[in-house]
Amino acid sequence: MPESKQPENNNPERDFNPPKFNQLPKEEIILLLKKTAKQLGRVPTFLQFRRLAGATPRPIGRLFGGYGELIRAAGFEPMGSGYRVTMDKLFADWARVTRKLKKIPSQTQYCVDGKHSHRAFYLRWASWREIPEAMVEFAEANRLVRKWDDVIKLARKYAEQEKKAAKNRTPKKEKKATETTPQQAAPARADAGPAYGRPIMHPAMITAPVNEAGVMVLFGAMATRLGFAILHLQADFPDCEALRLCRDGRWRRVRIEFEFESRNFVMHGHDQDGCELIVCWKHNWPNCPLEVVELSRMVES
Repeated sequence: MPESKQPENNNPERDFNPPKFNQLPKEEIILLLKKTAKQLGRVPTFLQFRRLAGATPRPIGRLFGGYGELIRAAGFEPMGSGYRVTMDKLFADWARVTRKLKKIPSQTQYCVDGKHSHRAFYLRWASWREIPEAMVEFAEANRLVRKWDDVIKLARKYAEQEKKAAKNRTPKKEKKATETTPQQAAPARADAGPAYGRPIMHPAMITAPVNEAGVMVLFGAMATRLGFAILHLQADFPDCEALRLCRDGRWRRVRIEFEFESRNFVMHGHDQDGCELIVCWKHNWPNCPLEVVELSRMVES
């Protein structure tokens, strides 16, 4: 009987046995990343690099500062989840897809033809409908209208139609007076002094935080009740290192970044591999890949 042929191995993630990752010097980690990228035919995500090369975040953070910096050191450009896409690259790719389709792309259409994830857009805008008008403003501010004139015409027309449709979707309603917005509320004055958050009457803070520094102070006051013991605070990223009480009764180290709003984590260009937890006053980052402690909810509860 003729020997049966073994099926070809078409899986690039198979039969790859890298050396122990923690013992590798900086140069060999770069070479290992390049080898992994060549094998996959693209830059690997951190999860792929971990699975293929046994990579762990600690040596990457110690030697490079984060996975994004490692990718740059290897000569690649970070893309995908966890990496901040600059506005010029986001605009150029959105405009390219619009020009190709000869119409404003829906979210599904962009995901088919675009280079970036739809999450890169939702980090900046709450609705997909807001994007065309924002792209017009960006093009005008950066003198790109002439280069993308056909795209800008489509975007302007869409924005005008969307404004008319929005008026029909949201009929005007009279505002009712409430305890937080009384009918006789005093107008804001430029010389009225500092502005304060709403009264929360916490033993350590009378009013709510209005910035990141206030979040840090309030967290310090609530840390014990929330199951944290602060080890270290610093001006660099991440802001805090603490011990956290876990369900098994043991304490484990956690790296924390303080933000007034969780979405500011991306706006400040932080690497999600650099910490495990965001502590904020307001959580407004949909699909955040990190755990978030929203202090406003903790105070209310």
